[in-house]
Amino acid sequence: MDAGARQRMDYWWRILSWQHACAICPAGHTSRSWTPAQDRRGKPVIKSKFAVQDCRPYPSRQQCTHSQSAAPRRVLTVRPEPQYQALQAARQRQATQEFKTASAVRTGIEGTLSQGMRACGLRQARSRGLEQVHLQQVLTATALNLCRMHAWLTQQPRAKTRQAAFVRLAKK
Repeated sequence: MDAGARQRMDYWWRILSWQHACAICPAGHTSRSWTPAQDRRGKPVIKSKFAVQDCRPYPSRQQCTHSQSAAPRRVLTVRPEPQYQALQAARQRQATQEFKTASAVRTGIEGTLSQGMRACGLRQARSRGLEQVHLQQVLTATALNLCRMHAWLTQQPRAKTRQAAFVRLAKK
């Protein structure tokens, strides 16, 4: 999510009035309706619609939405209040240095597991029995350590993060 989208979200978060069941746009216009609905997956949402005459001649549209379509009016879709507040709390927690540190550790572990599955077939055990499976896992971990030590000693550059095929296609 880009900084502009985050800023727009932060703005909308400040001007939702759950008690009065309305939202206020950056220009100061109040929403005309506050309707409970369902999204495409059947989850509950609230749709807050603004009047057409408030949105059409809107000079500062970039503050309100990142949508490129010339829709006649703005429709703000949010989750019900408990879910919305939990989402905002999670976003604030993700911005902390403590979360980023914990996430970096997890990223390293996931990289190790990915390498184990791709290079050493860690996803399937080659034999039956707890002792034999454990032995396979220990030998796989040893092989990964040896591969990493060899790469470090020979100063092989680390591989770049792979991108999904769709992301590569979108860049073309």
